[in-house]
Amino acid sequence: MAEKFNIKVTIEAIPLPLQVSSPEEEKIYRDAAATIQHRIQLLRDAYPALPSDKYYYVMAMLNTAVEAAKALNKADNQPYQDMMHDLEKEIESLGL
Repeated sequence: MAEKFNIKVTIEAIPLPLQVSSPEEEKIYRDAAATIQHRIQLLRDAYPALPSDKYYYVMAMLNTAVEAAKALNKADNQPYQDMMHDLEKEIESLGL
């Protein structure tokens, strides 16, 4: 069984205890927490009159989810396009 490491990341002064399996995973979580904190601050700066902090949190979550969805849609399909191009050329050369 893989060894787990206990870490703590903080967002909005809320410490979040986590278990990670590697230093690389720890870095991902720490970077993600920093990104979320940064987004919340940008939203506070852009919309200073929202009625409560939860609006900033939800907006940051929404922005993060949208970014993740866009990244999934941008999956690298170039190898498949190259393969289709090669197949089309081969079919054309056969006169089909």
